[in-house]
Amino acid sequence: MFTNLDYYRIFYYVAKYRNLTRAADALLTSQPTVTRTVKNLENDLGCRLFVRSKRGVALTAEGETLYSYVAPAYERILRGEEKLGGEISLQGGCVYISATETSLHCFLLEKLGTFHDRHPQIRLRITNVSTMQAIENVVSGKSDLAFVASPAEAPAPLKQVDIRPFRDILVGNVNYIELAHGTYALKDLEKYPLISLSRSASSTYIFYQAVYAEAGLEFRPEIELNTSDLIIPFIRRNLGVGFVPEELALPSLKAGEIVKIRLKEEIPERQVSVVYNPHYPLSAAAKELLKETKQGKARE
Repeated sequence: MFTNLDYYRIFYYVAKYRNLTRAADALLTSQPTVTRTVKNLENDLGCRLFVRSKRGVALTAEGETLYSYVAPAYERILRGEEKLGGEISLQGGCVYISATETSLHCFLLEKLGTFHDRHPQIRLRITNVSTMQAIENVVSGKSDLAFVASPAEAPAPLKQVDIRPFRDILVGNVNYIELAHGTYALKDLEKYPLISLSRSASSTYIFYQAVYAEAGLEFRPEIELNTSDLIIPFIRRNLGVGFVPEELALPSLKAGEIVKIRLKEEIPERQVSVVYNPHYPLSAAAKELLKETKQGKARE
């Protein structure tokens, strides 16, 4: 069976927008043409792909199955067209980035700000995901670059370059002011509720499992969060103590909203790293961001 490939392009937009009129507008064609094409595709495949709903159309089970294959294939074609558009020069193009929460706060937000100032014509598409997913997105080709925080280990043939060191500190609510005037072992603080990123959200959980194991303790946070920017608000609400990157804690420390708790144990230095596939052709825009990222590391 041979089906006109253009049918799948039209199917993609109808499934994406769940609306025949919006799909027609995106395709610069008429709604009757879209409707007729969908009907032709359904006839070719021998099954119904859409049912009408109050808001437009909805995918049938068969439609959902087909869309799960068509969408990633067609989106890769669109990405290929975008890459070709920006391949020759920096006068356009798009960089696809996957980044963890910690890497965003400790490095990437500032870097992207300066990069955008220099290259305002380059589009940036950023996905905030876990360490594992960020690396997987580079493996699959969904992202040009991944920015992650240690511990992280990219598999071959990916290349991983450390670009910014940072340290976490332990902080607590101002109600724990007595803890700000001494130095404590982790064991001394076991009675205080511990707030952490969740195991599934970040490699930070694994990092602190190792830190606590080194001290002969079990890492058992009472509150687990999916994003690092929630840790300090939870601490300000007197829900516990937690480890956060020092630069992320500085504004609240200066405002007197939280206190730093000094430890006898030294928390190991961590790294923000950039991960990329040296065998995957990067656009001129992605190459430029990677180059500037590495240059920034060299200047530090």
